[in-house]
Amino acid sequence: MKQCFQKRSGFTLIEVVIAVVVLALAVPPVLNLMDSASAGRVNAINTTRATCLSTAVLETVLADLTSTDSSLGFDALADSAAYLDEPTTGLYARLAPIMASYTDVGLTYTVEIGPLVSANGVVSGDTGENIFRVVTVNVGFVSANSASFMMPVSIMVSEL
Repeated sequence: MKQCFQKRSGFTLIEVVIAVVVLALAVPPVLNLMDSASAGRVNAINTTRATCLSTAVLETVLADLTSTDSSLGFDALADSAAYLDEPTTGLYARLAPIMASYTDVGLTYTVEIGPLVSANGVVSGDTGENIFRVVTVNVGFVSANSASFMMPVSIMVSEL
């Protein structure tokens, strides 16, 4: 007796259509998850870069406070414009070579030097208590969703 049916290999048209439909339904959510994960990674990298940039700036300020150079030290912070903006000796000019790698990837920064304050961070009526300054580094960058983000990092310093 002859067998009427032969064993076949491969897929039928209906099996291929079902596979295509399943893939069509599964791929978009997976792509959204991958996009979200990628955006989270970009934001984490930018936050890490911003933290490194602000740390480098604040460490330089702390080093300046202990410097024996007559143009530096705690008293130099009293004239923040001179301390920050002098063409060759100001903080921005001295940091320019270091900061190029950060600014090249879109990070920006500014430094703010506050007035003399007391230990609780506000100006006291007793001028003898106003022996501290708050130095703030504001680092800006664009997040993965194109929103601008500003990360302030502050320290309170005094004459050492």
